[in-house]
Amino acid sequence: MSDHTPSLADLRREIDVLDDQILDLLRRRAEAVQRVATTKRSTGEEGFLRPGREAQIIRHLIARHRGGLPAASVSRIWREMIAALYPVQARTVRVAVHAPNKSAARWDLARDWYGSTTPLQLCTTATAVMRAISAQPAAIGVMAQPEDGEKESWWPQLASRSPDTPRVIARLPFVPNPRGSLAELDAYVIANAAPEESGEDRSLLVLAMTESAPSIARISALLAQVGLEGRVLAQHRRGEDGARVLLESDGFMAADDARLAALIAADPKLIDDAVVIGAYAVPLPADPA
Repeated sequence: MSDHTPSLADLRREIDVLDDQILDLLRRRAEAVQRVATTKRSTGEEGFLRPGREAQIIRHLIARHRGGLPAASVSRIWREMIAALYPVQARTVRVAVHAPNKSAARWDLARDWYGSTTPLQLCTTATAVMRAISAQPAAIGVMAQPEDGEKESWWPQLASRSPDTPRVIARLPFVPNPRGSLAELDAYVIANAAPEESGEDRSLLVLAMTESAPSIARISALLAQVGLEGRVLAQHRRGEDGARVLLESDGFMAADDARLAALIAADPKLIDDAVVIGAYAVPLPADPA
């Protein structure tokens, strides 16, 4: 058994060797992403966002992680790398941040997930975010959490079946950071991309109602009747004779889920339409361990 205690110089040389190895692995990972982009172009596959796949990567890493760095730091390192390589598959990626209030915190939330090299644009209105996404296919919107009675609701603008309509693809923060300032700040991510299953998901749908103040109890009963477990997140009145209701449902729902038609059929005098506006991977709990 050796009695040798490594000196500071020895330990620093070990760190230098590890840094070189990490850098070599980062280069290899970037090259692998380049090959993915080439394969996509050869097969005609479009899009650079894979929200389900990205969530699976972070979940796997946090589950495997032991000691040393906080879980939020591990996530930030990988998110920095993932976002930095977006331009390999899309020429220009920009994130429009919807920040009607708490601007600095929501900006930090977007930066935490989309990295230090991705251009961010601060938008004080949801309309400005929609314009940014419409003008640039590779734009991403980080939207303020919906609330009842807000002056401008963004989510009713997604209640369309048009293929050009943005969809919710993620919810932030995905990895809580109890040491940071984002613990009580939630946001949804929208983009011109299809949401993906990650293995543990929630879906968002909008109901077009014929009543301006529909009963929450009645909505809950109808959801249960067609086999949906849902929660009302917000309501938006459509004049005096109708409203839109934002629901969150457990599990991943496709746009053509049969339960949507069943929900309308359950009470056609109350529900005009039901549209899935996206889905997101369920964020990790406050204590991933």
